[in-house]
Amino acid sequence: MAQTIKRSMVQTLAVATTLALLTVGAIAPHATSVPLSNGAKIDGYIRSSSPGYRYRANTGTRGMSLTARGEDHTFSARQGETIEITVQAEDGSTLQPILVLFDPTGRQVAMSNNPGVFRYQTTQAGTYRLLVLGQNNSLGRYTLAFNGMATPGTTGASTTVPSQPVGQADQVMNDILRLRVIGCGVPRVAKIQIGTEERCTRDIEPGVYSYNANTKSIQLVDSRRDLLASKLQLTLLENCPSPATSVVQIVMTDAQDNRDYTYCAQPTRYLKAGAYRYNPATDSIAAIETSTPVNPTIPVDPKAATRKQILLQEYGLNVLDNCPATRSRFVVVNFPESGQLYQYCANPNRLIAAGEYTYDENTGGLNKAGANNTASDCAVSVGGICLLKK
Repeated sequence: MAQTIKRSMVQTLAVATTLALLTVGAIAPHATSVPLSNGAKIDGYIRSSSPGYRYRANTGTRGMSLTARGEDHTFSARQGETIEITVQAEDGSTLQPILVLFDPTGRQVAMSNNPGVFRYQTTQAGTYRLLVLGQNNSLGRYTLAFNGMATPGTTGASTTVPSQPVGQADQVMNDILRLRVIGCGVPRVAKIQIGTEERCTRDIEPGVYSYNANTKSIQLVDSRRDLLASKLQLTLLENCPSPATSVVQIVMTDAQDNRDYTYCAQPTRYLKAGAYRYNPATDSIAAIETSTPVNPTIPVDPKAATRKQILLQEYGLNVLDNCPATRSRFVVVNFPESGQLYQYCANPNRLIAAGEYTYDENTGGLNKAGANNTASDCAVSVGGICLLKK
């Protein structure tokens, strides 16, 4: 008999413990909750390091207790208000989101694994807790929209809990710009300066923007333009003319995305018209050399494609777009034609070593500068180049 009583006591304690866990929120220790306000739209991310929470598979005293990783949100509501929640996994994500709702006493009052719209009418005033969890250990990003609609004429509320006010920056993003707010720690986001605050989104092109409260619009802040104007003392044009031969054309590589950006300005006494590259790391500017005639009076060279084809087909030389400033390691070929000198650069290959050559239009050969390659002292020659002397 004593043994039976003891077993009954153990079972009673086990049931009591289970019920206590289920009625006091049924969750593990959690990180700081994210407060929700009416009209809020947030982007969340459930990852392998997210905290684990305990919930019931079905709302009720007999629901099986489960554990899943997720994120914790809270909101304040009055009795009789109808809340509406929409959660969607990001495109391409394997996340299977579920929603678990706890009332102000810590009791689970609702659970939904439907990614569509979830509605619930509050039964008492106070702070509610909403968990967004990844079902079946799924992880990924999600978007959550929250709306709470007050029921007019509701009576019986024991206390009135005012809704948490929406910050000015969040209100601008949600109500005026209609942009979803995400964390600023992710790559390739648009950062919007709203007063003294900053908000980030992926709904527009990446970059830095400034919000104008008078026009209720945003404008792209081009830090590269400001840098060039201050460093080089130039008045930059809004757009580069076509062709840009009469202006200063400056190419600058952005360290953030490793892309080239081109700006134009009127020539000055220090910078003549032409193409330049600015290096912000060394605060230096250098002219860009191109494969154009040494005498630039001829703007269009109809034979340029023919010369490049000759170098490729007869000598296996792939002509570079521009001749580098230091050319000692490259093949430099000069084409003298009608008093003009056309110059091209290419990487050396197994037949043509680095150096400067002149193309002979009569023989189709390449004569190396300073060399005396004649048939009398050359045993093997290819394309006019002496490969092996006698």
